[in-house]
Amino acid sequence: MYELDPKDYESVQSLFEPLRYHLASAAVLDGNNPGRVFVDDVERPRSAFMLSPEGCYLAGDADDRAFNHALNRKIVHERALGETVRVLFLVVHPQSWRNRLPAILDPLSAVEVERRHYVCEEVRCDWRAVLPDGYAVRRIDRSVLDDARLTVPDHVTGWMRSNWGTIDRFMERGFGFATVHEDELVSWSLTDCVSGESCEIGIRTVPAHRRRGLATATAAAAVEHALSHGFTMVGWHCPEENLGSIGTAEKVGFRLERAYNAYYTRLDQ
Repeated sequence: MYELDPKDYESVQSLFEPLRYHLASAAVLDGNNPGRVFVDDVERPRSAFMLSPEGCYLAGDADDRAFNHALNRKIVHERALGETVRVLFLVVHPQSWRNRLPAILDPLSAVEVERRHYVCEEVRCDWRAVLPDGYAVRRIDRSVLDDARLTVPDHVTGWMRSNWGTIDRFMERGFGFATVHEDELVSWSLTDCVSGESCEIGIRTVPAHRRRGLATATAAAAVEHALSHGFTMVGWHCPEENLGSIGTAEKVGFRLERAYNAYYTRLDQ
């Protein structure tokens, strides 16, 4: 198993194309978001594993035992993905990889979970009308981060760094919106990744301010910005059982594109 140099990512474009609905995979190959790619053969890869800010992806030939054994050694025994990667979130294509996971993750075990992928091409929510009194929506830029009067949760800047590498890179290629209440950011929606004319976003709301429609308003503001600034499609992923995330997405105007399965395992179990 070999780690690809980013200049050679073109060689695995076709392998990861079926997983493009996970835009993070395309964003890594584009060089927009940080990541790592491992292959069975540098010049003619047939099997590939990708580490991205949004999870990991297996693509290509699932029956290469030598590659799978090397992957097990790297991920489980050598912890080559880094000590900070404690939970492995994995999506595969084709599904034949599913039968190889016990060997790849041995002696660990994975939990299969159902998830949803949504896309939005038109906002169907007037976020200005649903925003409660006492709250204001602002675009997250340097003036927000540098405003000493504002309380900016660590999760906001942590999200920027984990998905983009640096805050400067996020400011250059991504965007975010936040709802502010009494000088505190209480709900925020940031871009997870960007590739071409598509992007994906997520949402987070402080527990004390939930169930007030803030997630819907904040996400809608972010999508409105995206669709008016060169993006033609915005993506959204969530677990099947997360009814709050599903409800927020559908209120904003996202439509269900597909259901899919993913696999979770703790590397420190």
